[in-house]
Amino acid sequence: MNTGIFLLGGVTFLTAFVLFKISAFLYLFQDIKEGKERSWLKLFQVFIIDLTILIVGVIGTGILFMTLLKMAHG
Repeated sequence: MNTGIFLLGGVTFLTAFVLFKISAFLYLFQDIKEGKERSWLKLFQVFIIDLTILIVGVIGTGILFMTLLKMAHG
């Protein structure tokens, strides 16, 4: 049960983050259509930051869900 709750926390965070990134990509594609230039270095930096947020967020949300479960069940 603990593993399931941990995974549920991770999936919850991933769902929210993916929806956020979809809106960010739509904004990026709009900039590309307008002819604004984006550098690969800048995009790589965004990738590294997003990867870090994903790792910390999934683990943190999983831990939060497990903590709330343990608090609710004593």
